[in-house]
Amino acid sequence: MDPTNNPHAGWIASLKYDDLRRLRQVVKRVHFRHYPNEYVTDWEADKLIEALGPETAMFQLKTGIDRGLAS
Repeated sequence: MDPTNNPHAGWIASLKYDDLRRLRQVVKRVHFRHYPNEYVTDWEADKLIEALGPETAMFQLKTGIDRGLAS
């Protein structure tokens, strides 16, 4: 999903696609691990990323990459 087509997109539209993809992987593995698979979508991940804010999201991205949660 292109973040520019997402009506919920705010600051995440400024992310590079690779960073957004990695951040979605981290959010899905950490925050949505107990959700049913049909609810674990890029759309839902984008809404959570947007709610976290840029500082927290970038911290999670760095931590997720360091821990091997995102490639």
